Amino acid sequence: MAIEEEVLRRLRTLKLGREEYCQRLLTMLILDGPYPPWNSRNEPSTKGVEYLSALDALCFGTAEWSARPTFVDEFELAKRNDEEAGAAPDHALMWEDRLWMIELKTEASSHRPAQIPTYLRLARHHYPSCRVHLTYLTPEMAWTRPASGDAQLAHVTWRQVLPLITDTWGDGDRMQRQAVKLLVEAIGCIGSRWSHGQRPKTAESDDLVKEAVALAEATSRDGRQRALNYLGAGLEELQRLRLEVKEAIGSAPAGAPIRFVRPWLWNVDSSTGRALTHAGRETGYEIRLSRYR
Repeated sequence: MAIEEEVLRRLRTLKLGREEYCQRLLTMLILDGPYPPWNSRNEPSTKGVEYLSALDALCFGTAEWSARPTFVDEFELAKRNDEEAGAAPDHALMWEDRLWMIELKTEASSHRPAQIPTYLRLARHHYPSCRVHLTYLTPEMAWTRPASGDAQLAHVTWRQVLPLITDTWGDGDRMQRQAVKLLVEAIGCIGSRWSHGQRPKTAESDDLVKEAVALAEATSRDGRQRALNYLGAGLEELQRLRLEVKEAIGSAPAGAPIRFVRPWLWNVDSSTGRALTHAGRETGYEIRLSRYR
């Protein structure tokens, strides 16, 4: 595999926030290939291992790895019950006895106090036999560090990490160097307006819930499974949207046909069938609406 020029050209035309844009670039560098479906298991490239091991040493003082880990972009930490949204750290590395999660932020305003504690809580639940490490990579910002229990938590900044990126791929091929250039430019303008366009915020969330409820209404009448065609910013956004749709359906009067429709996350690895939407084909995930007895 390799990073393709057309992929980088297309990336600049997508309406991505700065965080999504930087995450995609860094993931493609780590894999030396195209951006993968969410939550898919991949092997990091040689240079990807070099960068990640340097980041591990910076964060936790790890000297060396006994085995090469599996790398995951948009790592799904599934909900424990239907009342939870679930969570999805941007990156994760997995060994038999260790789980290392990495959350990337380029906007201090996107920090959510409950996010890191939720990652730690769900990681302990789903991976009880693993040592849990978490890296929070952000701009320079003040935040209240949560209690991490037996997990190890490291907070590092882009100022500390960018030299690792440039040192690793500085002698890479032309497309790797181009990806690094784009990433450095994006990180360098943190704090100023992001020029590549932003996704609409609150209004879009409300509109998406209405669209999903309309699909659920149709499914309640004919029983046909439907899917919401939405290319979200990440898996965690899709998880939260599913919960919002569930709550909207639950607000219907008792006995209403729509109350028998359930929103759920289809994914290409563990669900049957094929994606019903373009978004599902690209990311491997989509919100489905199905009628139950």
